[in-house]
Amino acid sequence: MEHDLIKTMQRKVVLMDGGMGSMIIAAGMREGDIPEAWAVKNPEKLIAIHSAYLEAGAEVIQTNTFGASRLKLHSSEAGARLDPVEVNRKAAELALKAAKEHDFRDRFVAGDIGPTGLFFPPVGQLDEETACACFEEQAKVLAEAGVDLILIETMYDLREAAAAVRAARKVTDIPIIAELTFEKRPKGYFTMMGDTAKKAAERLEAEGADVLGANCTLTSDDMLGLVGEFRECTTLPLVFQPNAGQPVIEHGKAVYRQKPEDFAQDIELIVRAGANAVGGCCGTSPTFIRAVHDRLTHTG
Repeated sequence: MEHDLIKTMQRKVVLMDGGMGSMIIAAGMREGDIPEAWAVKNPEKLIAIHSAYLEAGAEVIQTNTFGASRLKLHSSEAGARLDPVEVNRKAAELALKAAKEHDFRDRFVAGDIGPTGLFFPPVGQLDEETACACFEEQAKVLAEAGVDLILIETMYDLREAAAAVRAARKVTDIPIIAELTFEKRPKGYFTMMGDTAKKAAERLEAEGADVLGANCTLTSDDMLGLVGEFRECTTLPLVFQPNAGQPVIEHGKAVYRQKPEDFAQDIELIVRAGANAVGGCCGTSPTFIRAVHDRLTHTG
């Protein structure tokens, strides 16, 4: 049976939410805090962030679990004291609570899974078995908590993305979105490890991903060309979540200067190029998502 999210993507453009990190910082998280742990301790503030995106028109909100895998959490002394199962479960419950409180139709909660922060050889020592076990644990907790889909995002190595998709597919039959992060180079778009859109699409589709795409690193105007590369090599639904321009460092912090209206204009072009779902990544607040919602609604 086809999932409601996939049916919705086939019927209309689905709007994802935006960046979480800057929103949590604005809500009071201090430097050095672990975002996932801070949010669990401040549930009302996390729910408020999810709610702001929903009110802006987002149809998919992402759990605050980007760095909540066991390997990622336990890479720091503070994170090692946390239980990944509890962190993921609680974050999922809070996102689901926000969605339920708004009682919107066609609203979905995505269980967010980011990279482990470790590297496969020859750069690092991460092995496939360890990676799969880590992702399997996180995906299982999120799925059992009741999320509507699994969102694997910001993957810079196709091997790690494939391991995450394979692990998630092993423990759940809900939709899996797989997003890699690409750089725009003179000869085209490539991941940090040199993977192309074509190679990524073929591998991730074979592993069981239901939706493919990219997020982070690229600005909205630079991501436009990547949409065509993906669309040429797959018939699966596509999702793209660019950054709000290139960051500028001010007082030691990254600041994004792009205007929401300009971002929304680029997103409209991304949709015309073949995207089935769109949203934002770093620097995109609910204001950006509202601008995209209004523009897509206005243009039909």
